Amino acid sequence: MLETEAILLEAKKIAESGILGRSRVYGKLLSYLTLCTSEGRSPKEAEIAVDVFDKGREFDSSHDSVVRVSVHNLRQKFEKYYAENPSNNGLKLEIPRGEYRLVFESASAPVEKELSHSTPPIWVGALVGLLILNLVVPSIFRDGQSDSVYEATGQSQIWNGVLNNALPLMVVVGDYYIFGELDEAGKIRRLIRDFEINSSADLRDLLVYEPDLAETYFDLDLTYLPRSSALGLENLLQIIHTSNVPVQITSTSELRVADMKSHNIIYLGYISALGILIDFVFSPSSDLRVGETYDELSNLKTGEHYVSGAGIPKRGEYQDYGLISSFPGPSGNQFLIIAGTRDTGVLEAAHLVTDFDAVELLERKTSNSAGGSLAFEALYRVAGFDRTNLDANLVHFSSLDRDLIWGSEVTVQ
Repeated sequence: MLETEAILLEAKKIAESGILGRSRVYGKLLSYLTLCTSEGRSPKEAEIAVDVFDKGREFDSSHDSVVRVSVHNLRQKFEKYYAENPSNNGLKLEIPRGEYRLVFESASAPVEKELSHSTPPIWVGALVGLLILNLVVPSIFRDGQSDSVYEATGQSQIWNGVLNNALPLMVVVGDYYIFGELDEAGKIRRLIRDFEINSSADLRDLLVYEPDLAETYFDLDLTYLPRSSALGLENLLQIIHTSNVPVQITSTSELRVADMKSHNIIYLGYISALGILIDFVFSPSSDLRVGETYDELSNLKTGEHYVSGAGIPKRGEYQDYGLISSFPGPSGNQFLIIAGTRDTGVLEAAHLVTDFDAVELLERKTSNSAGGSLAFEALYRVAGFDRTNLDANLVHFSSLDRDLIWGSEVTVQ
């Protein structure tokens, strides 16, 4: 009885950690296995198919692998949870091979390794190296006069929430998750970027609902980093250097829901690469919505449409759009979003948020929301020429309501 109660408590901790991701599948599956454990029984595959996945009584496991694939993925999520949250008592929750029940096993016991794609892309390591170089050898990047300007900018209201907060800082760089499409011979026919599939976990979730696609789609553990995300990061590092806040760099495809509660978040990248952040950036509090494509934004209040011309393959003048948004997180943390429809917009937004004069002008339009946390969005039209950002003007500004972003249960420390 005591072991059963401990299993139920551990399952609850895993479910509340955010490691299960956005999909409700794994939460529902874990809840079902928890219920079966409390009843002292181990369900059969057909039972899980009917009770969890709403399959009919005619369910045939030889033609539908939804249960096996889902349990396989749930085991991987358990492994990732304990990799990030080591057990204090030497035990961890497991689903034994060939069974569908929850048990405790020794955390040091050898476990059969399964294919995992949780290792961050190589380019993340390169960006971490750049961060270290920037922090350790600042003289390479700036002189004394510039340093004081960066420090003054870092003390501004725009930066205060993410740099002068008890929580650590996480810089999230927008990347594109890419998977492969196989031909009849099992070879990679082409690479696919689907805006609804932003990580290996998202692809696995898709295959749970559409198992037939498992013969067509293949996880290559591949992501693509837009040029502007890497270049724009250098500007941000100038400001981050002025504080002593602990910094971690990750990518959108590796960002967990739990990170959004335990860190101050700075996002840098394409609007189309926001991933799980997009619902909060364009929450009911925002006047902006993504239009027919990610190169277009619409203003719900004015009816205006902002369409980027940066995606058209031509030389010469064009216009792009950059977005700067700041709002409080769900646990007293702060978010700073630096985004754009294309490279030019991202680079200009990164420039504006790190330029002392531009930040000062933006602060004149802002005001503290309740609790002293900044909440606003600012959209800029960027003049570009031959992939270079030249100038920008503010075309939209509005305050944000934090309760409409996260719900009413927002606590600000």
